[in-house]
Amino acid sequence: MKIKEGEFMRRKYVVAYLSIFVVGFLLFAPAIEGVPPAYSGQLYSLYGDWLQGKPVGLAVFNVEPMINGKEFTGDLILTIINYSSDSPKIVLVKHINGYSQTAFKIERIPVGLRKFSTLQNGKLVQRTRTAFRDREYYVGVFGYVNGKFYSGGKFVVFEPKKPITQLNIQLKLVEKNVSKSAVFKGKTLVRDLESQGINLKYSEGIAYSSTPVKTQTQTVYLPAGVIHSAPWTKVSWWISGGYIVNGYGTDQQTALWYDSFDQYIIGYLTPPNPHEWGKSGKDKAVSYVTTWVTLDNTNSGKYKKETVMAHVMYELNAYVYTSWITGLTVTQYILKPVRISGLSSGQVSVETPPAVPSYSDTINQNGVAFGFEPRNSGSGWMVKEVTFSFGLNYGGADADVSVTLYRQAGGSSYGTPFVVAYNAVGAKYWYKNNDPRNYELFIHW
Repeated sequence: MKIKEGEFMRRKYVVAYLSIFVVGFLLFAPAIEGVPPAYSGQLYSLYGDWLQGKPVGLAVFNVEPMINGKEFTGDLILTIINYSSDSPKIVLVKHINGYSQTAFKIERIPVGLRKFSTLQNGKLVQRTRTAFRDREYYVGVFGYVNGKFYSGGKFVVFEPKKPITQLNIQLKLVEKNVSKSAVFKGKTLVRDLESQGINLKYSEGIAYSSTPVKTQTQTVYLPAGVIHSAPWTKVSWWISGGYIVNGYGTDQQTALWYDSFDQYIIGYLTPPNPHEWGKSGKDKAVSYVTTWVTLDNTNSGKYKKETVMAHVMYELNAYVYTSWITGLTVTQYILKPVRISGLSSGQVSVETPPAVPSYSDTINQNGVAFGFEPRNSGSGWMVKEVTFSFGLNYGGADADVSVTLYRQAGGSSYGTPFVVAYNAVGAKYWYKNNDPRNYELFIHW
């Protein structure tokens, strides 16, 4: 087919315009988006993925090691582990000295529409937006500087709402005095690990296990919530595994948030100190069952409350790092909540009838379910002392820790618990402090 001269010129201008746009993007996008210049190549790659319709984004981590409230400057090894799937994997290892910027590509997978509230002309307006699956990473640092060993880390969980996500991450360091003779003993470890079939990778003179060299799990009973029941009523507290049971449940799995822990030990699989675990931020335990606990108060004239206990599986991962240059070998232990496999009844006690607030409402249906709302941050709620015991090659790995349940539930990909009330038609109900994100519901006659 012959193209007319005018049409040919129009197409020529379009191609020229697109070329200018692409060149402009390649030149100026890193500065516009705040991406470190050293990582502009990843941004260009990201742009190519977008043109192909791939669900990807870019994460920029601004990492700042801190000691006694001040920035720490000294040679440290930065490690970032991707915990966004069931099989954790180290995605980055490098040397840093003080504040450091790191950028890498991430999956940005839409999971549906979510409602949210926003202020518009002084009024609260309901909107909807596309939600994206949460991303989860562990960010840690460690190093031997001037006769002392420094380490610290935390979990970072975020929803990649925008194509490029920037996060400021401060890491509080733990300082230990260590003799030099105890540090530099790992130069032959690489050959030993490879002979065991361990998958090693290399970065800046550091050999490391890209996946855990050891993984152990243990299930413990931890607080999950509180039931408040009025006289002659029955109240159930539910979590969802993403399916319906007896007419109740949701298509989203319930997620509750607990403490995670870490510890860095010099040597290969040297057992950690049971009393020196550090908290490494909050992390979610996801329910794989739809189940409930019931406080049956139908034959009592007293107000009661019950603590609901969750069966929470914690996972211990051990990673190993060794320097080709110095021989420094470190085992990084990470202990985190993973899943909820069930619920059980906890302590039941009589409580003083609460005063009915002005914002209360009336229950008008038997067996009605009351939902809570997700929250992406929340204060500590209930605490339990726990002892973990794991078996490793050269002995046990124990942890004596205090685990906190937070007033935080759900997420972009997960739901919250809910409450079902029976024999309570005509009773008043309300959320604690008029906030469904406190995860407590009161019933009163």
